[in-house]
Amino acid sequence: MHPGQANTPYSRYALGRGGKLVRSLQTSVIIPTYNRAALVCRAVESVLAAIGPDDEVIVVDDGSTDDTVERLSSFDERVRVIASPHLGAGAARNYGIREACKPLVAFLDSDDTWMADKLVLQRALMERRPDILFCFSDFISREPDGDHGRQLHRWHHDARSWDDILGAGIPYSTISPLPQNRSDFRVHFGDLYLQEMQHDYVATFTLVVRREEAGDALHFAEDVATFEDWECFARLARAGPAAYLDCETAWQYGHAGPRLTNATAIDRAVSRLRILERVWGADQAFLKQHGERFHEVCSTYHQRVAAARLRSGQYRLARDELRHVHASLMLKLLVFLPGPFVRVALAFRDAFNDI
Repeated sequence: MHPGQANTPYSRYALGRGGKLVRSLQTSVIIPTYNRAALVCRAVESVLAAIGPDDEVIVVDDGSTDDTVERLSSFDERVRVIASPHLGAGAARNYGIREACKPLVAFLDSDDTWMADKLVLQRALMERRPDILFCFSDFISREPDGDHGRQLHRWHHDARSWDDILGAGIPYSTISPLPQNRSDFRVHFGDLYLQEMQHDYVATFTLVVRREEAGDALHFAEDVATFEDWECFARLARAGPAAYLDCETAWQYGHAGPRLTNATAIDRAVSRLRILERVWGADQAFLKQHGERFHEVCSTYHQRVAAARLRSGQYRLARDELRHVHASLMLKLLVFLPGPFVRVALAFRDAFNDI
């Protein structure tokens, strides 16, 4: 076999250290879906175009009531469809993880798609850097009016460079040959645990992780309304080093159907708080070093919960939320005003600029 074959999606071997060919890491791809019969086949087809013959595709049907299962039957043995009760995206992904048997695990949401060389890039990186527990990348937003460019920076809202966020980058071409038509880009390696507490840097549909090495850390929250994946990323970051590929490997599609990203402001903030307290708040070694920053982040989300409860008229609950945090002056005043005055103040969006 010519070494260049290691760059094709169907290679069973990769060029290891010292120029020796080693068996390629096989991958289990998990796609959770719920009532997306019109979208899920597109997602599956993109994965089938990116994997090799030794990889597996697992679609977890999270209790769909449409014709999802019937449409997926067209893929025959190429795709394993598993039925589960409707328990949400976190539980569906965990179900798929329990069924996975390959060394690497990757994910795709059923309304999005992979680029054809996604797994080629990430698999080669994981083969050549056995010290890395998980890797992820940027992605492109695809809306009805066209592509909207790379989007990860809109998720994490961190103005710093990836050199500062994770670690100094190196060209991917120094790690592995580039697939055809892929321009070179930088890869950053490091500890993401502290950073992930402050911002959310990982998109699930770009994640590739070592299954056995991750162990119990590879688990999604099942008791929150949203951000179930953030808990998984936090646990993975605590368990081992990360790598960020500074390129796009997937498309996220905009559509009018239900999405977890459409959760209410209260659900979003409450979910964040629960995960913060369960992961970083239970890590005593971390708190000894970064306790002040942890409490600052928690305070921010308590204030967001309070502001959201005020907007929805839950004044007593808003006051309870702020009892033990240092809130902004404007929020403190609004919390203790009578309901009618609060509603008037809330009509002016500028009143919340400092919340």
